[in-house]
Amino acid sequence: MFEEILVCLDGSAIAEKILPLAQEIASRKGAKVILLRVVADSKELLTEESYMRQRAGLFHVPFRFLIASDPAVAIIEELAKNPRATAGLTTHGRTAWREALLGSVATKVIRGARRPVLLYRPRSENSAIPAKITTLVVTLDGSQFSEKILPAAIEMAKSLNSRIMLLQALPTESAEAVRAALPLGDVLESSYLQGKAAEIKKKYEIEPSWDVLHGEAGDAICRYVNGMQDTVLAMTSHARSGLERVVFGSVAATCIRHADVPILIYWPERQISK
Repeated sequence: MFEEILVCLDGSAIAEKILPLAQEIASRKGAKVILLRVVADSKELLTEESYMRQRAGLFHVPFRFLIASDPAVAIIEELAKNPRATAGLTTHGRTAWREALLGSVATKVIRGARRPVLLYRPRSENSAIPAKITTLVVTLDGSQFSEKILPAAIEMAKSLNSRIMLLQALPTESAEAVRAALPLGDVLESSYLQGKAAEIKKKYEIEPSWDVLHGEAGDAICRYVNGMQDTVLAMTSHARSGLERVVFGSVAATCIRHADVPILIYWPERQISK
């Protein structure tokens, strides 16, 4: 999937929190981590150079500066130059939801990267990101669009020797309707994940487990993954009904706000029509 992870720093300790995970993923994949810092001008570069050299020495990785007025655009352009690179970002969530996420560098990078991006939003400065991954939880909703995250998630799982867990969240009213109408409701509502697990086993020689959740999808997924150790949540960001102006589908937005685990998130260029 990628040969480089560009870990985007901004001079804060919080931005560095994704580094141990990025290094673990890179070491297992034979990839390399590069620290990336976007500065406004050469004066800021000189100010930040000592910090970047110190961080690079501490983590034994190279570093790179980009000079640009818009950090997100600079990161996207850097990714465009190297199709085998991806970005690793910590999103801060400083104040209001709209300012913290919808206007953030991380959001713009996710939209413009055209590939999966590794994202972490610590709940507090003391939050600890896992340095190893034993489980990739992949959220699907039955659409081809949601399944676009599968190749990247499966490749990561295989390189990390991690298990794959497929999740689908069904609205409570839909689950109740199925059960009321058909005695085999439990079997029917899980048939999609069962079939997808069988396809993955045949194609990739990895056997996923799966689970069906009930309730509002974002909340149900967060309740499921929160408290899980050594886990990454993998998902496709979903702008439903062709509304490409929408910055994030509600499920992705909820998970970024409330999931305690890192997220491998992918925003494809356009939604597939079914």
